[in-house]
Amino acid sequence: MHRFPYITDYVNDVFAKERTQWDFILLRPVLLVNYFFLRFVSFPIKFVLHRWSFGFEAYLIDLCMALGLKYLARPEAAELFLRHVQIEPLLYRHILQSRDEPAPVNCRKLNGIDGDFGVDDLATVLANQLTIGHDLLSYEVVERFDKQTFLDNLDYIRSRQPADHEACSKAVLEENRRCSFRMLGPTNVVMLIVTAITIFGDLNTTITALNSFGSDSLLLWCAKTIYADNRKVQIDLDFFMQEVANRGHYNNSAFFSNPSQYLYYHIVFDEVVYDLFRNVDPAAADAATRA
Repeated sequence: MHRFPYITDYVNDVFAKERTQWDFILLRPVLLVNYFFLRFVSFPIKFVLHRWSFGFEAYLIDLCMALGLKYLARPEAAELFLRHVQIEPLLYRHILQSRDEPAPVNCRKLNGIDGDFGVDDLATVLANQLTIGHDLLSYEVVERFDKQTFLDNLDYIRSRQPADHEACSKAVLEENRRCSFRMLGPTNVVMLIVTAITIFGDLNTTITALNSFGSDSLLLWCAKTIYADNRKVQIDLDFFMQEVANRGHYNNSAFFSNPSQYLYYHIVFDEVVYDLFRNVDPAAADAATRA
């Protein structure tokens, strides 16, 4: 089995199991080739005819995603996707927090870093435009982040943990367990979501969604700073420094975007950092390293 020492046991187990499934072996190559041609056909058309939103795009994208999660995704794929939706804003809240921060106000359901990300059913997903709202988190954290504020509050951040994602409602997973034909694993679920964004999104929305990786670079820098004296953590985090994920975020192009990047760099990276923040005490690690 393919297992990697720098990612979590949970993610290793999910991916090791997926590699044995028929859809990963037979369907994934077809979807990748189809996406390659779809992208080069659709973007020039969008540039001419669909540059700005007509108002229905987010609903169609969420509808495709919701139907896929309900009827096609295997339970482990649906769970990984929902975990990501809930873990990512918790990570951003963690690195943005300060001693004197005011309580958030006007929090939107499934939108904004300070929003409520409990998901009771798929109707909630459709009503609150989950897919586009989730992609915009990557831009919001970059806009709100201030280096000096982070460094001034570094000891405070080190003394705290992100909130537990298990406290967020995951009742929507019951619809998957009850209705799904259990055909698709995480890789193909992500491929279908990316394809839906590429087909239905207007040019502006699609480019925004497919280039939402600048936050990974920011989160990596914050994690490496929090654990600056922990050599073991630094070694693990170094494996997430691929150029396409963390140093190309100023000049990303949708024509060359890699849909696998969403899963293997973005979702996995958030899982690793969340596990790190929840289970490795920076203060204790610093003392151990010095010893």
